[in-house]
Amino acid sequence: MFLASFARCDALKVTVLGGTGFVGSRVCKALVNSGVDVVSVSTSGAAPKWCEGEEWAKAVDWRANELTRGPREGLVEAIGEQPDAVVSCVGAIGFDVQGLLLGNGIANREAARAAKSAGASKFIYTSVASEVAGARNWLPPFFEGYFEGKADAEAAILDHFGADASTFIKPSFIYGGESFGLFPPRVTSGYGSGIEELLSNGIITKAADALPGLIKVALRPPVSVDAVAGACAAAAMGEIDAGTYDGTVAINAAVKQPPATGLTDFVAAVKAKISGD
Repeated sequence: MFLASFARCDALKVTVLGGTGFVGSRVCKALVNSGVDVVSVSTSGAAPKWCEGEEWAKAVDWRANELTRGPREGLVEAIGEQPDAVVSCVGAIGFDVQGLLLGNGIANREAARAAKSAGASKFIYTSVASEVAGARNWLPPFFEGYFEGKADAEAAILDHFGADASTFIKPSFIYGGESFGLFPPRVTSGYGSGIEELLSNGIITKAADALPGLIKVALRPPVSVDAVAGACAAAAMGEIDAGTYDGTVAINAAVKQPPATGLTDFVAAVKAKISGD
């Protein structure tokens, strides 16, 4: 169940690009649970395994399209006629600079153009936290393609939709789900919630404020995938204003996400086990 709750918006139509991904599929879930008509566009065009068979997933119109291949008209058709909003959770990671430019920049540039052609009223994009982008000089050179691609995508979205109809959700490290992963790096909901609670401590926050580059980024709290998806859904439904929601604190505030309790819950469970409760 999503932590953010929204009013039903039965008349709204929203297309989610990258809707089978880690964030995108949860955006679809949040929207469906709020009564929105949802189209998902992705390479596979199929519901991801984690939600196969769930009732909300049956309500999504899953469509296949590769944003950077085939005629542009095909992408416009996949997006659908005059959606109220388009949400892009499309992105790429890896070691190939050109692949990062393609998967983050060119793909979303084409998406923004096609969304405008389809008559979309607004565009929401999951980008990357400015503090992470600001630490790019601390990272290997191939990461430059990732950050350049993200910046290119944001510029294209603003060009096509303007500041009043563009929303950028900018997380750093996202956690959630039931399994760990290495590529991309993922930690589970319980573990991530514990780290978020720990790094949200005021003392650690002040220390991070005074530190440079990746050291600062490493001490910032991660954000739940549910909060990121909730913010995307809220922007699509007009529940939050257009603009930029940069980092965990801003994203959590946008959807009134309760404070993380993973560390407290873990300590309580250990105490209960020791005491035999």
